[in-house]
Amino acid sequence: MRTDVDALIEKMLDAPWPPPVDLARLRREAGAVVARLIERLEHEPGALRRRRICDLLADVAADDPGWLVPYLDHPSWYVARNLAYVLGEIRDPHGIASLIVLSRHPEYRVRREVVDALRKIPGERSREALRVFFHDPDPRIRRHLIDGLASAYDPDAAAWLVGIVRSWDYSREGTSLKEAAIAALARMDAAEARPILERVARRWWILGRARRLQDAARGALAQAYSSSR
Repeated sequence: MRTDVDALIEKMLDAPWPPPVDLARLRREAGAVVARLIERLEHEPGALRRRRICDLLADVAADDPGWLVPYLDHPSWYVARNLAYVLGEIRDPHGIASLIVLSRHPEYRVRREVVDALRKIPGERSREALRVFFHDPDPRIRRHLIDGLASAYDPDAAAWLVGIVRSWDYSREGTSLKEAAIAALARMDAAEARPILERVARRWWILGRARRLQDAARGALAQAYSSSR
């Protein structure tokens, strides 16, 4: 049955700039509005329309991300992924607990969105939550995390990256992670990485993939660890 809330949501979704008074009313009825928007999100086929629903969810739950908590275990992975996106757009540290719940989702695309969402939230709590992904079973997640590491030195991240470089995994995926880790260590100028990178740069390699690591290590040493610095 169509309600006043449904009519207001429809108006807001169609409006290029929703009037503030309407948004205020939606927030007053946040529980019902979030439930309706989640239902629409599950069944909406259009990507642009889904994005607008997510933006409206972020607007409605901006003052209290807790409105999204009842839907974290939604059976549709794409709803869970969009909830992670919404929590990232809200940028409220109070949403970190919900993102930690979603970080355990079995779907790779949900966890990847959680990584992106946590990066948007300032503070040590979000950085600590990101460290959970150091041990994610999917190498694509670990690669995504490495590629997004900032240039600011982080001792925990540096130790994790050094461990990747030192590991005996020379599979295609393992070598790709090592190359990315070397580049990230160079970006943050991690002093503890220099000895291991020097060994990689000097070592005689047989495997072609491993020789790429030698080139990466030499490039990192020239970029971040040269004697001129």
